[in-house]
This record gives sequence, structure tokens and C-alpha cells, in this order.
Amino acid sequence: MAELPENEYLIDLYDEDGNKTVFEHLDTVLYKDNEYVICIPYDDSEEEVTEIVIFRTEDDGNGESVLSQIFDNDILSAVYEIFRDRNADKFDFEA
Repeated sequence: MAELPENEYLIDLYDEDGNKTVFEHLDTVLYKDNEYVICIPYDDSEEEVTEIVIFRTEDDGNGESVLSQIFDNDILSAVYEIFRDRNADKFDFEA
């Protein structure tokens, strides 16, 4: 397997089965006293971003932070709007 280029924004996330996915961290936003991490699946051969993933930072009960994927459409929409407003000058968002 090819080694990934050095990128401080790349993070390895593992699902409950131990499968690794590499994501690129784009931003972290605060919404209703919760911290949300906005990422894209990392693929250096992709020219265009077609998917973003929003995770909520949570405590695992042992004092460690974990990222949980969010599926609530209201939260996703609100967090995405904050992200879009904060990053309008960095990314080309489709209407």
C-alpha cells in the first residue's frame, strides 16, 4: 500500500469492527454547546469533493474523546450552514 503524503489534517478513524478510514479534517464548529468535526473521506485521486461527514465529539465515559457520526437532519443542516458561512472564502460551495 502506498504511503500517504504528510498532511496534518489527515486523521485515521476506526469503526466498531476495526476498519480504518482516512478523513481530512476541514473544520470544527460549536453548535448548541456541542463540538462538531467536519471531514471529507480522503482520496488524493479525487478532483472534486462529493461527500462530507459531520461527527460530534463525545466523551467515551473513560475521559477520552470519541467522534460519533450524526444522522439527525436538523443538526446536520445547522452545522453545515455554520461551516459553509465560516468557510465561504476557502471552498467553492454549490448553490
